[in-house]
Amino acid sequence: MLSRYSEVLRPSAPDWGLMGVFIGLLMLGLVMVYSANLPLPGSEQELSIWRLMRGHPAHLLVGLTVFWILLSIPIDQWERFSAVAFMVGMLLLIIVAGLKLIGGPSFIKDGAVRAIPFGLITLQPAELMKLFALIFAAAYAVRRQERMQSDLLRGLAPIGGLMVLVILLLLYQPDLGSTIVITSTVATVLFLGGMSLRVIVPLVILMTSFFTAMVLLTPWRLDRLLSYLSPCAPDHVQTTGYQLCGALIAFGHGGLFGSGLGTGIAKLGHLPLPHTDFIFAVIGEELGFLGVLCVLLAFAYLIRRAMEIGRASMSQERLFAGLVAQGIAVWIGLQTFIHAGVNTGLLPTKGLTLPFISHGGSSMLAVCMAMGLLVRIDMENRSRIRGTPVHEASGMIRQRQRQRTRQRMGATG
Repeated sequence: MLSRYSEVLRPSAPDWGLMGVFIGLLMLGLVMVYSANLPLPGSEQELSIWRLMRGHPAHLLVGLTVFWILLSIPIDQWERFSAVAFMVGMLLLIIVAGLKLIGGPSFIKDGAVRAIPFGLITLQPAELMKLFALIFAAAYAVRRQERMQSDLLRGLAPIGGLMVLVILLLLYQPDLGSTIVITSTVATVLFLGGMSLRVIVPLVILMTSFFTAMVLLTPWRLDRLLSYLSPCAPDHVQTTGYQLCGALIAFGHGGLFGSGLGTGIAKLGHLPLPHTDFIFAVIGEELGFLGVLCVLLAFAYLIRRAMEIGRASMSQERLFAGLVAQGIAVWIGLQTFIHAGVNTGLLPTKGLTLPFISHGGSSMLAVCMAMGLLVRIDMENRSRIRGTPVHEASGMIRQRQRQRTRQRMGATG
């Protein structure tokens, strides 16, 4: 018995399939960020590798270092310090608001103040808050699960008040894209954690109405929405439709097989921010439809595995770990969907990075931290099952799944 329990407590090896997709997306991002800033042959522009990479290798190195560190930290420790992480994220958002309020134009970039400068580097708290809010919501759902089902006001009012403050701080920057991702992820985690449909449906309606009002009452956001309907029309092609029109031309130029790595022309002044907000269009032009399809399939695999890891954790009665894993799946999936939708014209233009691929140190740090947590959860899941005879483990999992299904039906009934 002692050897059996010692085996359960020792983490298993990582899932190398999941690790392969993760590393593959990072390497693709390294290549595409370089390509997005690479001028065509014959250009007189100085070809400094570091200048073309914009520090992306350093971002990647920091992200991978944090990833490997998090693999050694038990997931239960994150539940214990979830409130501390959330308060750190909140404090960083308050600092950003203070920089905009006091610093004024000196801190404004692209019409917003979203980062805290630290010498040659900057930190964008909204990216870290995507992870911190998710972890806090998962821990909150575990602690208040019974209260969320029996006393909805007392169960949801505390986290609801904190999320309103987060939303106000994000919109003050302004950063509508991160606001949508964070609020949607937190709401999903709370629902998976036991929040009734009688609450989630009115909440979704309220959130949708609020974000719609934000767009309709803000002239420049409304202009983006109108130009989204016909981005290449004469009235929009040189103004609010310029980015989307350039992205659509890039996809059209790429065709099925692409124009070739490094040979895209949309990035040469025709497509703003090709290394961040519109890197998916650069992939479409240079690698073609087949390249885009491979990228989307890689994300689909990663999201599906995250959901499976979450379900496995819940079958072992590890609710916090399961909610974190499934929350990561929702976050990565939603942000990928928005980025791809914006680049292909399915959604109005909104600046969001493509996880693991786009340039951005804070974004890279956040998604690598998320993957560190996800892989650690999977390692702990498989260690626990490995410490139990196979026929017992499968029976336990099926029994727990049936119990949770009955509980969920009773909670939502």
